[in-house]
Parts: sequence; structure tokens; C-alpha cells
Amino acid sequence: MAPSTMLEQALDFPRQLESGLAAARAAQVPALHFNAVALCGLGGSAAGGRLLAALFAEQLAVPVVPVDTTSLPGWIGPQTLVVCTSYSGATVETLGWWDEAGRRGAERVAVTAGGQLHERAVAADAPLALVEGGFQPRGALGFLLGALVGVLDHAGAAPGSVEALSAAIPSTMRVVTAERAQAGVKEAKAEAARLAGHVIVFYGSGARAAAAVRLANQVNENAKAMAFAGALPEMAHNQVLGWLGSARHGIPAAAVFLRDSAEPAAAAALHDRIQSLVAGDVSTVLEWHGSGTNELERTLALLIHGDLVSCHLADCEGVVALDIARLTALKAPALNE
Repeated sequence: MAPSTMLEQALDFPRQLESGLAAARAAQVPALHFNAVALCGLGGSAAGGRLLAALFAEQLAVPVVPVDTTSLPGWIGPQTLVVCTSYSGATVETLGWWDEAGRRGAERVAVTAGGQLHERAVAADAPLALVEGGFQPRGALGFLLGALVGVLDHAGAAPGSVEALSAAIPSTMRVVTAERAQAGVKEAKAEAARLAGHVIVFYGSGARAAAAVRLANQVNENAKAMAFAGALPEMAHNQVLGWLGSARHGIPAAAVFLRDSAEPAAAAALHDRIQSLVAGDVSTVLEWHGSGTNELERTLALLIHGDLVSCHLADCEGVVALDIARLTALKAPALNE
């Protein structure tokens, strides 16, 4: 049975990774023939794909492109592997991508907890990674990331990624233990209190740029607060000037920089300079570091910590993290078409 709070769903991340990898093994994805991979998904179901492409960039044997457009790009065809991810199995856009990919003759794999996507994959006799249900899509990141890593490794697109992710799971377990401890809870709550009432922008370079997008989305959904994400070095060419407007108009804003001890020297120096500049524009600038022996472990640790902060931020903002009434109402017309 799924945990009843978003906080507990976030803390379930290590177990979910193992379960997602197992779902991919059970799918028995064969070695397929393709020259590119499209990872199709939206919302919480898209986070795993974005993170996979960033976390395992150096291990990818072919281009792997997250797709969240209204229609499939023109390059998708018979030489493409299309992985459609919808935790609910009912996302209208994802079902459309699945059907269109089939018409174009692409290889297809489904990652879902059930619903129509499950049914269509079975009907097409296509590989299916069936993950555990009952969670919020945004609370199922571990299932989806683990399953996607397994699918792409088994298919030949990301060789060695299963081994790397499996090796990182014990580290995520230690992170969860530390976050559950009194000191960890106190730190996460204190950071949430500092961020409350602010527009929040997360920044990161490399794989942490994808983590920044995930954490901004978690703040949006859990805390019902405005949050955005940016990547370095790109923001040094544009957004760094935008922060001047925050100071000029007295906009309550906060910046959270996701850092890593293995950043190249030039990237680290740019990070430091940007943080110093932004600190002169707003009163709240945080720097987060993840724990672990390698960059993958440390980035996963940042994801866990940021997810928990977003849950505590919901309490600070006086909202219910699980509440998605507005999303449900927004999707209802499309589901009834």
C-alpha cells in the first residue's frame, strides 16, 4: 500500500528504484534496432526521462531525447525507439504519442502502472514495464527512473546504467536515514521556512540542471508556490541580468544553487561569481550539496533533499501537499473527450 503523505512517498525513493529496475527486468525488453530514443512523458511521468538523459549522458550509445511537445518530432520513425511513460496510463497526450509512434513504425516500449497505456501495449504485444501503482505520479519518481534505466540498458541504449544505478541505491538509503533523523528534519524544515513566501529559482549545471527542473516542479505541485529552474552556464548569458529586476521592484525571490564537488574548476568559479551577484539582489540564496562518493549518488541525494523541503514548504505555506484539485479539473475536459 502506498504511503499516505507526499513526504513518505518521497522517502520511499530507494525502494522505488529497486522496484523500477525489477519491473524493467520483468518486461524482458529485447535488444532492439534503433539510432535514437524518444522518451515521451509529461508532468511527474516525464521527470524520470529528463533525469535519465542527464544522469547517464556519458553512457548513452545513441541520442536520447525527452519529448514533451504536442506532437512527435518529424525525426521519429522506423529507426527510433519510443518509450512512452505515463504513471496513470491515462495521459491523453502520451496515448496519442503511443498511437502515432506505432503508425510511424517505431519500436515502442511502455512504462506505466496500468490504465489505457497498459492495455495498448498488451494489445500491440510491445514490451511493458509495469510499475507499482497507488502513488501520486510525482511521488513515483523512483519507480519510473528505475524502470526507464532498465529499459534503455536492456535495449542497448544505455549500457552499464543498471549497474551504476544499482550501486547508488545504498547511498540513497543512507540519505533517507539521515533525512529522517531529527537533525535532517530540522534542516529541511528550516530551509523550507526560509523559502516560504518567495518565488524560487533552482539552478544547476550538468545533471543538476535536470534536477533543478524536477525540484521546481515539486515546489509547484507540493507547495502550490511559484518556482522555476535554470541551467548554468546558460543563465550567465541572460537570467543573471533578470535578477536586477527582483531587487529593483522588491520582489520576494530566492535562489537555490545545486552544487557538486566534482564541478570543473571553470564551472565552479562561474557558480561562485553568479551566486555572489544574485546574493546582492535578494536576501535568500541557498547552496545545496548532496552526499555520496560519486556524482550520480550526490545528485540523487539532492533530489531527495529537495523533495522533502518541498513537502515541508507546503506546511509553511498552509497548503496540502497531496491536493491536486486544480490539475484534476484542468484535465477533466480532455479525459471526457
